[in-house]
Amino acid sequence: MAAKLVTSSFIKSLQHGGKSVSVEYATKTTAWQRYLCATELQMEFAAVTEENKSQLPPGTALVAMKESEHQSENDKRKHYSAFCKDANGNDLPTQHFVKQL
Repeated sequence: MAAKLVTSSFIKSLQHGGKSVSVEYATKTTAWQRYLCATELQMEFAAVTEENKSQLPPGTALVAMKESEHQSENDKRKHYSAFCKDANGNDLPTQHFVKQL
């Protein structure tokens, strides 16, 4: 079973489709806890989220970094994995954000 977001920490807000989206990083999931997240990594994730906001699922109110830039067996591109939630806290599909060159 995939980890679910429990708590996250705010980085910044961005505008998408006339609505505010909170950009955050996961601090606790049902499987692990993150104690630190470098400010530089937070800012990079916020920028990558801004670049990829067109792929946010409809109704996204919160996007939280799950994993920093990496490759995976299912996605060979270097990407960030992100939890997405709607305004009611319901889970939306996890997204992979690729840094634009």
